Amino acid sequence: MKTGVPRLFRRSIVLAAAGILAVLLTACTGSGGGQLPPNEPAGFTGKASFGFHFSCEDKGGINPPTGQLRIQLTYRDHGSNPIGSSFSIQGTADELDPVLESMICIGQEPPINGNTLVFLGRYRPTSPPPAGFPQSCPRHETSTSPLCRFEVIVQDNDGNLAGSRGDFFSIKLSSATGLEGEFDPGTVFYARSGYLERGNITVK
Repeated sequence: MKTGVPRLFRRSIVLAAAGILAVLLTACTGSGGGQLPPNEPAGFTGKASFGFHFSCEDKGGINPPTGQLRIQLTYRDHGSNPIGSSFSIQGTADELDPVLESMICIGQEPPINGNTLVFLGRYRPTSPPPAGFPQSCPRHETSTSPLCRFEVIVQDNDGNLAGSRGDFFSIKLSSATGLEGEFDPGTVFYARSGYLERGNITVK
């Protein structure tokens, strides 16, 4: 499923294996919540609701505290969908080495194009998973069973704190578990996007 967001405007944290290389070093915060409307032609009979908070910044100044990456995400598909019945997930940030975490979050530049944020993390189901949910994605993380990964794209298209149907939300759920950049399309088993029916997104 296409997200509708040009690659030029994508802001993401790309982490590579073999030492994990952080290549995005800019600051940002974003938060919001709302609902996507049903999209029956695409196979979504119910609404989808979400809430998120993202921060990745260095406060600056003399001897500032180390930058901290923080992600909180809740998401629920309320109807039948291409992978089966309704379900919900909870997402969080990756556990990173403090030095790497600070490297990722250094700087105080605004989001590219001012309103779009892309963030990646790991998630766990918080409801019984539907039939099409990969059995390899656990509900609880262990040393031998890492959580699977998500990607979220948000756009703050009105630039204010008021409710807006113009703001945009996209989510992809992957069966991949490794700290990588963009998902291999073959690992994405669920994708949904659209403009908000209600709610608001703020990116700054």
